[in-house]
Amino acid sequence: PAPVPAGGRARIPHYGTVRAATALCFAPRVVPSERLFMEMADAMAADGWRDVGYEYVCIDDCWMAPTRDACGRLQPDPQRFPGGIRKLADYVHSKGLKLGIYSDVGNRTCAGFPGSYNHYELDAQTFASWGVDLLKFDGCNSDTLELLAEGYRNMSLALNRTGRSIVYSCEWPFYLRPMQQPNYTEIKQYCNHWRNFFDVSDSWSSIKSILDWTAIHQDSIVKIAGPGGWNDPDMAMIGNFGLSREQAVTQMAMWAIMAAPLFMSNDLRDISAEAKDLLQNKEVIAINQDPLGKQGYRITKDDNFELWERPLSGRAHAVAVLNRQEIGGPRNFTFSLAFLGNGLACNPMCSIQQLLPASRDWGLHNWVSSVSVEVNPTGTALLKV
Repeated sequence: PAPVPAGGRARIPHYGTVRAATALCFAPRVVPSERLFMEMADAMAADGWRDVGYEYVCIDDCWMAPTRDACGRLQPDPQRFPGGIRKLADYVHSKGLKLGIYSDVGNRTCAGFPGSYNHYELDAQTFASWGVDLLKFDGCNSDTLELLAEGYRNMSLALNRTGRSIVYSCEWPFYLRPMQQPNYTEIKQYCNHWRNFFDVSDSWSSIKSILDWTAIHQDSIVKIAGPGGWNDPDMAMIGNFGLSREQAVTQMAMWAIMAAPLFMSNDLRDISAEAKDLLQNKEVIAINQDPLGKQGYRITKDDNFELWERPLSGRAHAVAVLNRQEIGGPRNFTFSLAFLGNGLACNPMCSIQQLLPASRDWGLHNWVSSVSVEVNPTGTALLKV
C-alpha cells in the first residue's frame, strides 16, 4: 500500500523500493472494457480500498486490437476502449490510483493478441506515453529460452529508458522452470515481482497447490525476496465463489506470510461485506507490507497442521497455523514459543495477538511457554508475536 518508501537500487533506476504492491486485476474471464475499469476505479476510491492501500487497477490480456496500427504500435480494441488507454489512465489517476497493463515477451499473448517481441522499445515508449504505471509481462509464444531471457531483460531496460516509474511484473521463472533452474539473482535485477507457479484459480485445490509448491521450494526462493523484488504466488481469489470463509482466511493469511504482491481478482461492484472486511483488514495488510521485507516460510508440518513464520520489523514475528484437514471439526494445535525465530522471538517475554480469523489479545508469554490454538478445517490462525 501507498506510500511506498523512497529509495531503491541504482542499478535499475525505475524500480525504487517496490514492496508488495497492491492492485485490482481482471483475468480474461471478464471481458475488459473502458467502462469496466472505470467502474472498478470508482469502487476502489469510494469503498475504502484506496484508503487501506490498494492502488493499482490492472488490465490483463485481451485488451488489444488484433493488429498493431500503421506505425507498428499496440492499440486497444476500439469498441471496448473507445477513448484509448490514455483516457483510461487519466481517469484512474484522477481517483488517486494507478493503471497497470498487460503484454507478452513473445510474438503473441497467451490469448493470441500481438506480443512485444521485436517491439520492446516501442511498446515501452507507448505504455509510458499512455501514463501506464505497471506492466504485467507474460511469457507465452517465445521460441527459445534465450529469446525469453533476452526479451525480459530488454523490456526492463526499455521501461527504464522511458524515464517513467513503471512496476515490472514478470513470469520469467515460471516459463524457465520446466527446463532449468531460474537464476533469481538475475531475475531480481530486472523484475519487481515474478511468478513461479501455475495460474491461481478460484478453488481450494489451487490454493493448496501454491502453498505446497512454495514450501517445497522455499530454500531457493525465500532468500531472494525483499524490497525491490518479490515472489508472486498470484492473485487473491477472495470475494468470488470457489473458496469457503475458512479458505479465504487461509489465502489472506498465507499471502501475508509469503510477502506476496497483494492483487485481487474479483468484482468490487458486488463483493460481500465479509470478503471486503477480510481484504481490508489493516493489521493483516500491515504484515503483508512489513518494511523489513522478509518472506515467511514453513517451519514444521505435523498431523495435517503446518506452522509458518515470517520475521517482521521491530523484532516481531507473524505466525500462521494452517489446518490442512478437510473433514471433521475444529482441532487444536499446540507448539512451544521457543520454536519461533530460532528461539529468540519470545526471549525472554513476548505479547501475542491473534489477527485471523478474528482479533483477540492473547496477552504476555515467556519463551518457554507453549500455546494452543483451535483451527477449523482448511482454516488458518494468524498471530503476531
